[in-house]
Amino acid sequence: MRKWWLLLVSLALWNILGYSLAQTSRVAATDATPAAATPTRIVSLAPNLTELLYALGLEEALAGVTLDSDYPAAAAAKPQVGTFWQPNIEAVVALKPDLVVALDFQQQQSVVQRLERLGYRCLMADIWTVDDFMRAVGTMGQATGRQPQAEALVARLRGDIQRLQNAIAGRTRPRVLWVVQREPLRVAGRDTFVNELIELAGGENAIGPTLHKYPPIGAEQVIACGAEVIIEPAMVESDFARQRETALAYWSRWPHVPAVAAGRIYVIDGDLVSRLSPRLYQGLETIAQCLRPEPPGE
Repeated sequence: MRKWWLLLVSLALWNILGYSLAQTSRVAATDATPAAATPTRIVSLAPNLTELLYALGLEEALAGVTLDSDYPAAAAAKPQVGTFWQPNIEAVVALKPDLVVALDFQQQQSVVQRLERLGYRCLMADIWTVDDFMRAVGTMGQATGRQPQAEALVARLRGDIQRLQNAIAGRTRPRVLWVVQREPLRVAGRDTFVNELIELAGGENAIGPTLHKYPPIGAEQVIACGAEVIIEPAMVESDFARQRETALAYWSRWPHVPAVAAGRIYVIDGDLVSRLSPRLYQGLETIAQCLRPEPPGE
């Protein structure tokens, strides 16, 4: 089961999860951080942070992860310390970490506070936007002695994104309805990082300003939004073709919506677009292919 997307939406709805790795006073990593402070036993409490640690070449130092950490595949073989939603502090302590990285929301805040009282070094994460993630990479690299790798990763991601922007410059932007769940129908609004991904990939959110980040919508709003593309991140690891079949059946009740009439309904890998992680560009490329099945230059 891929629960990360559901967790993300739940947190956003409750307004307790942010997205920019912000180093707090708990970890004073600077250019002058001594080599002795470089961690050798790291515990990650979030899947996107686990991915980042691997991308920085810290797989040998990664002592433990949450059950939700399933990428890269080797991460699943690491000792587990509970879930993203409910980290197990006893399991964390048993691994004797010299650095714990976590996301800044209530459940993990309480775990970090307890760990700090026990004398463990912690780094809290709070990632809202793509730029915040880029800064997060630098902060993590600095705190773990992997600054050159972090700089190279940021440069690669920014370069890839810029090339995509150049390829789609001046082209019309399809209206995108981003579906979080069907029953009841809930979509991504504009005050979300999903909206940023849609825009970076060359689209426009079909939903206008809303009170909630991931608002529920009814039939009237589905019709009124005039979506030209409908995207559903897959929640589970199964047959994508089968999931698309059920999506086509569901959306057939609105035959006059442009995306439905044209059959432009896509089911994509939820992990690529629900985690601000080193796979950011893969997610953007996946969205861009839904918006323009033909190569951008054509």
